[in-house]
Amino acid sequence: MSLTSTDPLRALPDYETGNFAHIPGLLQSLLGVETPTPLTPERFGFRPGQFKNVIFLFLDAFGWNVYSYFLNRRNRIVGRLTDKGQVHKITAQFPSTTAAEVTTFHTGQVVGQHGVYEWQYYEPEVDDVIVPLLFSYAGEGKRRDTLRDAYIDARDILPTHTFFSDLQNAGVPTFTFVPRGFIGTPYNDVLSVGANATGYTTIAEGLVTLNRKIKRTKDPALFYFYTPHIDSLAHAHGPFSFQSLAEADATLTLLDKFLFHPLRGRDDTLIILSADHGQIRVDPRTTLYINLHPEFQELRCYLRANRQGKILPPGGSPRDMFLHVREEYVGRAQTLLRKMLGGRADVLRIEQLIAAGLFGTAEPSPDFMKRAGNLVILPRGDETVWWYEKGKFELKHNGLHGGLSRDEMEIPLILYRP
Repeated sequence: MSLTSTDPLRALPDYETGNFAHIPGLLQSLLGVETPTPLTPERFGFRPGQFKNVIFLFLDAFGWNVYSYFLNRRNRIVGRLTDKGQVHKITAQFPSTTAAEVTTFHTGQVVGQHGVYEWQYYEPEVDDVIVPLLFSYAGEGKRRDTLRDAYIDARDILPTHTFFSDLQNAGVPTFTFVPRGFIGTPYNDVLSVGANATGYTTIAEGLVTLNRKIKRTKDPALFYFYTPHIDSLAHAHGPFSFQSLAEADATLTLLDKFLFHPLRGRDDTLIILSADHGQIRVDPRTTLYINLHPEFQELRCYLRANRQGKILPPGGSPRDMFLHVREEYVGRAQTLLRKMLGGRADVLRIEQLIAAGLFGTAEPSPDFMKRAGNLVILPRGDETVWWYEKGKFELKHNGLHGGLSRDEMEIPLILYRP
């Protein structure tokens, strides 16, 4: 069984010719630090080391579907990026989620190597399910740093090598611009080693600060700007809601006014714009919660517990649910779950996904394997399957990502010389 045969709307990650994971290598090569990557500068008509300023704009959830929406409606800014720049369709990694992609960007490693594979997952060093980007236990909403409050060192459970350090060692500085609330957090502190981080309150403020830094920097440098706002509104209202589209439109307008326009005519500057994933619209009212299913009591006997005897909640999301099953019962649990789900999702062993190359072309690292569990539920179409605990685990979003649909997996790679 292939994943696309059970759901023809799926798109598998392309680790051979064009994937988000290839972007760090492209950026390094453009700045003269040649790095093996399928996205070579020559592929786009450029030379290694050609540019003094390389700017990477990371628009969370600005998927190919959103790019196409604005292009088809003759958005002036998207039209100019398309006509005067280069636009390529590439894929996200799987899972199509910010935790995986942003960690890949910061480390230069694919998800199967760095092991930070989803918004939440089981961390053996903590013996519980955690949210790595918030550095908190799962099920605590948006609370940050509860793992730090429990005296857990982020360096013990997060990757510590960064591609910013590689650039720094080659004499190329990196300047990152992220929302102010990210500054000083355990995740950002560990994954930004080698970069000069600046926080911003609004996108306009951040772009003005970025532009001033570019003008004051004399030597070749990488500039990184990240915004989460399109993603946040697409989660809340849906990816094609008035609210999320307005945010995307406003972001493009601000980019044009405070970055593209001031930099026009700079032959020494290249802007690259991409996203970590897209989003698909979902209906929280139709979510199937496996632990509320009549046959869950049998399944419960097959699930692993932590050292305190607590059944482990899943890793992943309602679009890619990773379960930890007692090894001797994996076959039984797989058969039972297929019956419980009634064709709404595929239930696959982690080995099948690895063999299909979903986590990269190399053998996954021990860190990935000890976190990922052994059974994965992949909903078909726009279905959602999740775990229910009131106030902790329940689906309230109208837009999601993490799965393999084209809306989630396909992203733009835009190269533009202002």
